[in-house]
Amino acid sequence: MNRSTIVPHDEMVITESVTLAPGTYVLPGGLRVKGDGITIDGQDVTLVGPRGSGVGLQADNVRGLTVRGLSLTGYYHGIRLERCRNVQLEDILVRDTAEIAGINTFLYLWRPLEEAYSGAILLHDVRGGSIRGCDLQHQMNGLLLYGCSELTIEENNASFNSGWGLYMASSSDNLVRNNRFDFCNRVYRRPEDGSIRVEADAAGIVLVYSSSRNRFLHNACLSGGDGIFVAGYDHLGNQGPCSDNLFEDNDCRFSSNNAIESTFSRGNIFRRNNCSRSNYGFWLGYSWENTLEDNVIESNHIVGIAVEHGHDFTIRGNRIRQNEEGVRVWTRGGPVVQHWPGHEVSAHFTLEDNLIEGNRTGFNGYTGPETIDQDCHDFVLRGNTIRDNRDGVRLERVQDCILAGNTFQGNIRSAVTLIGQPGVTLDDNSFINNAAAVLEED
Repeated sequence: MNRSTIVPHDEMVITESVTLAPGTYVLPGGLRVKGDGITIDGQDVTLVGPRGSGVGLQADNVRGLTVRGLSLTGYYHGIRLERCRNVQLEDILVRDTAEIAGINTFLYLWRPLEEAYSGAILLHDVRGGSIRGCDLQHQMNGLLLYGCSELTIEENNASFNSGWGLYMASSSDNLVRNNRFDFCNRVYRRPEDGSIRVEADAAGIVLVYSSSRNRFLHNACLSGGDGIFVAGYDHLGNQGPCSDNLFEDNDCRFSSNNAIESTFSRGNIFRRNNCSRSNYGFWLGYSWENTLEDNVIESNHIVGIAVEHGHDFTIRGNRIRQNEEGVRVWTRGGPVVQHWPGHEVSAHFTLEDNLIEGNRTGFNGYTGPETIDQDCHDFVLRGNTIRDNRDGVRLERVQDCILAGNTFQGNIRSAVTLIGQPGVTLDDNSFINNAAAVLEED
């Protein structure tokens, strides 16, 4: 296809396919696209914005837009597309969009579109197309999606951002694979005591407001505040579960807080992820019907898999090693419970064929003292190898639990510790070289 070659000028409106003349252009008002089926070739072109304000390239209500090879720096949003269909963004480089100064801001996950944070690329109500091979590093946020669907996001690098690599609000049915969202974290000073931590809800990937049925495959989310953060409930009490997502073969090691946090959401599958060397491997409060299988969960400072007030989980085939606690399933009460009927206690957990090794406590199931009306119940541990922990399994105030066909070996204090006369059935377990098979405490 023949395309005209043009020298871009400020606030230019592009209405046909063009090749931009190589060079660096200071364009405070950026470029705007109007019309369908337009291709913009921006190889060796850099657009420079006015110190963190404006948009470099924007389009509204267009179809079949392709932009490739363009570099942008210095805007509030490098590229912003709204109400578009079938867009292709390829080999885009964005740097130095606006940044919140200082270390006193805790990020707000639920900011509406009208108050969206800055970032390299913002897409709103975009359906169909791809973002591929883009370099979106070294700013506050990489890729922000609001109400988007049917996008393929692959081979991008949105690392070293102080907010989020990929943010998704009300965005479903997308494919996210083979991207790098490493070192997305933020230094934050806590106002109550002045302590400084790496936290503030920064993360490699964030999902909020019913972002569902997405697939996240083979992404790297190393050394984030969280690696992946899924939040199906906001602080105002609005429910928006992010459900039926698949997280497979993602690397979320070395997170300051949680390798993967997924709360208030249903039916998510976590398979073959590496959730090691963080504070928590998985934090999965108030979620239900989730499956964790074949993950590597090692050397976390606090807990490998932590689930408060969850129900109907399958935890299968995971390698849970050398954490302070391997798995913790519990209740602690609090005001949130009243908004989530059915989550009063944790119940209906199946752990099968896991290796639970070298933790201080392998499995810790209990009902917290704040919960007085009922106990956690229906935990099934079947076919697991539970070895070389200080305590293999600890159960306190739980009912209708079954431990069947497990191998308990070399646990230093006890294979099974029962506190407060829980309702537990032991069936056909193997006890080998434990200090005690069953230890009962008041």
